[in-house]
Amino acid sequence: MTRAAAPPNHQLRTARKRLLSPSGSGRPLSRQELADACNAALERRYEAHGRRRRWAGMTEKTFGALERGEVRWPNDDYRWALCTVLGADERGLGLYIDRPTEPDDEANSTGESGVLTLAADATSVEAGRDPVVLRLQLDGREIVLPLSRRLLLQVGMGSLVEAFALGQHVDLLHEIMTQRRQVERLVVTSPAHLDEIVAHLREQWHALVRTDNLLGPRFALAGVLNQITVVEALRPVLRDKQRLEIVRLGAKYAESAAWLYEDTCSMAQARFWTSRAMEWAYEGDDERMLAWTIFRRSQQAAATRDAANVIGLAQAARRNEERLAAPTRAAIRVQEAYGHALDGEEQGSQRLLDEAHTWAASDTAGDARDGHGSYCTPSYIETQRANCWLASGKPKKAITVYEDGLRGLPAVYQRNRAGALSRLAVAYLADAQVERAASTAHAALPVARSSGSTRILEEIKALSADMTSHRSLQCVTALLDDLTSEDS
Repeated sequence: MTRAAAPPNHQLRTARKRLLSPSGSGRPLSRQELADACNAALERRYEAHGRRRRWAGMTEKTFGALERGEVRWPNDDYRWALCTVLGADERGLGLYIDRPTEPDDEANSTGESGVLTLAADATSVEAGRDPVVLRLQLDGREIVLPLSRRLLLQVGMGSLVEAFALGQHVDLLHEIMTQRRQVERLVVTSPAHLDEIVAHLREQWHALVRTDNLLGPRFALAGVLNQITVVEALRPVLRDKQRLEIVRLGAKYAESAAWLYEDTCSMAQARFWTSRAMEWAYEGDDERMLAWTIFRRSQQAAATRDAANVIGLAQAARRNEERLAAPTRAAIRVQEAYGHALDGEEQGSQRLLDEAHTWAASDTAGDARDGHGSYCTPSYIETQRANCWLASGKPKKAITVYEDGLRGLPAVYQRNRAGALSRLAVAYLADAQVERAASTAHAALPVARSSGSTRILEEIKALSADMTSHRSLQCVTALLDDLTSEDS
């Protein structure tokens, strides 16, 4: 017996839309902004009670499922956060326990294509029993994942759900997660064997960087997490110089995981992996990697438009810049330039961008063999110059620079191209060029979707919300209808 489709939760959607976006745009609070507010409230609660984090964090996808009525009774922490942020009780938010009328209905239902259900013995997680068994159903297939409790607490149940929501291959994830449970330590039979493992990990990192640039986090995240498992299995058995070498590699993979999670708007996981990368870089005495993790903290501060932190962290990252790779020096200057643009310092911003060209990368392979920041080509720097003009409130200047910079971006950087197109669309709209804004955003949409870049997708959605009054224009209607079909 198949259950009827759940009705949408209009109460929750209405409660969200009663609040205004913290961006000052005058728009209603977006799903992602509500997720950020709920996560912040939970972090304060955990800290106040000295609790360890249990959940990976709420995302835009969490609220999509809640507002569509697919989930009616989230866990205790999520319900508390929703009630706290939205100022209503559970009943007022349309939340209630939704059990099937017959106990076997949910277990036996194959559901509609693409529907994911997950069940776990959460009690066993808290009690410390191993393994914890997750049962997932996707397109009528049930996958049983026996996981170690340590892995589940570290990676987070929400991350596994997001991986499936991003369209990861079921068999691949099943293999990866099974290996994570089974491999506690790796046996290294000889120094030559270890050398081969290290060489393999290095090559895999370059391959996964290229995968991310070509295809996005949807296709790279599982591979990165898998290689982190290898690093973690080696760390307990290695000592001295051998251990330093492997933790340095671990830092690179951890930072990659942070970026992939950030691109999917999973900021709690992004912060976790950035911290882990920083920890391993320090243990490995890797000054270049340590500088890069500080640079990444500056990027994360830019997401909240915290100009002081953006500038301060970027300056800290280049404190000993003569020891850094040239592309890294370029990327850090670009980041600091954006902080000055946010702070209204146009002259300082443009000067830093000019300086960045001194160390610009020439990478067209997208595999970062020239070091972190290899994506920072001259064309990329110019698209970031356009970002700075847009942040300074000068969309006309931004449009010209975006258009020129886009023409020179290497083909491998598909996600960067989509991101620049999305920002160009924002500039067009700010310049009252509505039709060009809609068509440009629509051009970026397929890449944002296929790559799993929720970050770009959310920007396109926010832009489309600002164009609803222009629905009479055909290109605007096409964009809005395309986005609506995705959310339905």
